[in-house]
Amino acid sequence: MESTFRGRLEKELDRVLKPEVIATIVKISKNIPLKSVEDFCLGYIVGDIISGTFAEARMSYGRDTTAEEMDEALNMIYRRTMEIKGAIKLAMSR
Repeated sequence: MESTFRGRLEKELDRVLKPEVIATIVKISKNIPLKSVEDFCLGYIVGDIISGTFAEARMSYGRDTTAEEMDEALNMIYRRTMEIKGAIKLAMSR
């Protein structure tokens, strides 16, 4: 994955992890009958990042992401999963 693309993905992760963004996702999830608000929020965030990754590749390179790029993006998300979960738990406690 190009460093520019990787940097944009990291910025997208940082954007989604802002307290106000997480708080909005938690607020939305509380109006939906769910077994786990935390799991819903995690899935929402990961889905948002993945769809943003695909969109970024289309806009920047005029193509879909390659399997290798998507694997690297998923690895980046995986490495930051605990951070994402922590942000969700913090927003839920407020």
